[in-house]
Amino acid sequence: MKFAFCILHFALLIPPSLRGRRRYIVFELMSEREIDKKSLLKEIWDSVYSLYGDAGASESRIWLIEYDGGVGILRCAHDKVEEVRAVLACIHSVNEARVGIKVIGISGTIKGANRLRR
Repeated sequence: MKFAFCILHFALLIPPSLRGRRRYIVFELMSEREIDKKSLLKEIWDSVYSLYGDAGASESRIWLIEYDGGVGILRCAHDKVEEVRAVLACIHSVNEARVGIKVIGISGTIKGANRLRR
């Protein structure tokens, strides 16, 4: 807990002008059966590494913010949105269940992304 507080405190010391710009991709996962967050995240990372390698994966700064079983929010770098959309398009199965991922919208804030979810 103390370590997490130190990281959060350090992140707040960096002024917004020096922080990296982000985009939030709202997506819908259509699948044959229920897919859990851990399995989906593993498949996203596998797809990123197979398409862009280690350097591309680190530059995209992907983070799964929220996923409730059908709709999710994925954070990425602002200049890597098209690459991340390609990553999502390349995912066809998770845990041997066929899936399709449809991008609902892209936002610059989490608040805007939550509006797109509804």
